[in-house]
Amino acid sequence: MQKLGFVGVGTIAEALIMGMSAEGEHRADFLLSPRNRETSSRLARRFPFASVAENNQAVVDASEIVFLALRPQVAEEALKELRFHKSQKIVSLIASFDVARLSRLVAPASEIYRLIPLPANADRRGAITLYPPSEQIARLLAGIGQLLQIDDERELDVLWTSTSLMGAYFGLMDTVARWLTERGVKPDDARSYVGAIFHGLAVSAMEHPAQSFPQLITEHSTPGGLNEQAYRELVAAGWTERIQEVLTLIHERILGHATLETKLPVNR
Repeated sequence: MQKLGFVGVGTIAEALIMGMSAEGEHRADFLLSPRNRETSSRLARRFPFASVAENNQAVVDASEIVFLALRPQVAEEALKELRFHKSQKIVSLIASFDVARLSRLVAPASEIYRLIPLPANADRRGAITLYPPSEQIARLLAGIGQLLQIDDERELDVLWTSTSLMGAYFGLMDTVARWLTERGVKPDDARSYVGAIFHGLAVSAMEHPAQSFPQLITEHSTPGGLNEQAYRELVAAGWTERIQEVLTLIHERILGHATLETKLPVNR
C-alpha cells in the first residue's frame, strides 16, 4: 500500500483525503502533519489508515509521495527546514509556487506535480486539475472530481485563478438571500430557495456540455423578460468587466507579480 504524506492539513488537504477515502475505499495510507492538530486528529479517528506524525520531517521521511498543503505565506520557510529524498514524488497544492521555485525547495526530489483540488472533492464532486499528467497520481485521484490533466504550467495557473471566485459565488448567493429576507422572506426559506436556484443552474451547465455559456444565457433569458433585463443591467454597470479585472489581479498574484495588498481601484 502506498504511503502518502501531507505536510499541512487544512481544509483543502482534508477534502482531498476525504475524497480518496470515500465509500469505504483504502487507496493509500496517510501520514499527516501535526501542524493542524485538530484536523489531523479528526482524520486519524475517522480512517484507520491515517495517522499523525510527530513532525513534518517524520512525514517526509516515511512517505513515497509527499503532498505539500501549506499556505503560501509560510510555505517557503517551512520547506527550507525539511530534507527530502531523491526518489520521492512531490505533489504541491500551493497556488503561487511554480515548479521552478519548488525544485529549489525540495531538492534532491525532482519529480514534482502541482494539483488544484477543491472543497467539493470531499464529496467526490467538482473539478480537480493535475500538472503534469501522471498515471500513478491520476489513479489516486480517480472519481473524486472531474480530473483534468494538463501539460502546460501556464494553463494551470490560469485555471487556478478561476478557483478564487468560490467566495464571490457564495457572496452573490448571500446578497440575493439577504435581499429576500429584507423584504419579508424567512431566512431559512431564503437560504434554501437561493441554494436550490443556483444548484439547478450549475447542474444544467454540467449536464449540457455542448451548450456554451452564452447559449445558456440566451436559453434562460426570455426576450423582454426579467432575466434578460437583469443581465443587461449588470453588464451595463460593469459587473462582467469587473470580474475579469479581479481575475487578472489574482492571476498576477499567482505569478508573483502582485501581492495580497495589491487592490483594484474602487472608482473606475
